[in-house]
Amino acid sequence: MSNSKVTPAFSEQTSEEQRLARRKKWRAFAVLLLFLFVTTGLVFLLFSLRKAFFNANAHFKLKQLEIINGSFWKGKEKALSSRAGIYPGVNLFNLNYVLLRKRIESIPGIEKAEVVRILPDKLQIKVVERIPRAVLFIPSGAYVVDENGIVIPRAESAVHGSLPVITTIPGRRSFKLGECLDTLQPSLELIMTVLRNFPDIDIECVMPESKEELNFYMRYRSGKRYRVTLPLNNSKNLPYLLSALQTTIINIHWKQVNISHINLLYNGRVVLK
Repeated sequence: MSNSKVTPAFSEQTSEEQRLARRKKWRAFAVLLLFLFVTTGLVFLLFSLRKAFFNANAHFKLKQLEIINGSFWKGKEKALSSRAGIYPGVNLFNLNYVLLRKRIESIPGIEKAEVVRILPDKLQIKVVERIPRAVLFIPSGAYVVDENGIVIPRAESAVHGSLPVITTIPGRRSFKLGECLDTLQPSLELIMTVLRNFPDIDIECVMPESKEELNFYMRYRSGKRYRVTLPLNNSKNLPYLLSALQTTIINIHWKQVNISHINLLYNGRVVLK
């Protein structure tokens, strides 16, 4: 057996290829370093320019704040800006608009908000306020709820005229501002259905004391006061039951019958007391 030997020419050729490969790697590494250096310089330059022309520019300091589409909060720019953490003189480009919107929407009486930057020095806040639909516990109570059962402080809501009173909350003695009282949905559905479709019925108070029935006091065309009992087993029948109630009251007035309690629990049959 003979041992094969690498010729000098082949060895020199291999060494040259290795040197070329190392050069290519170093060249690529140098290009990468140059690219990173240039990119970092551009980013720093853009950041500096942004700071000089926008974030640190005195022309973009807040001077005007306007609330639009509001009812209670209209004209209360100072109070709302304090709650949201917006202060005069802040640069408009230094504000976190997502955070500001969340802060404003965390106010119980505000359902939605939009914060708009109007250059050079104005901030516009568009709010959609929750509309109070009922008062909790007593007519002069400190808390109201919207149609979804969200608890709102009465002092921070635009209450127009008298509202129905929800006298009790089953299983609840206390609550937090901004929370949703799901157990009030049947009462609020009754209030909203009457408000939208039965203008002659004026609900004074609702007593959601039972899971099977709903009692409330009402007046028809500002006349006599009636106590009404409705079933809670099928909310789809509510418009039908209220139509039956309205017809019953009209007949009572026409016949001049002395009735104070109208019971609609019995499958559409009306029981008068």
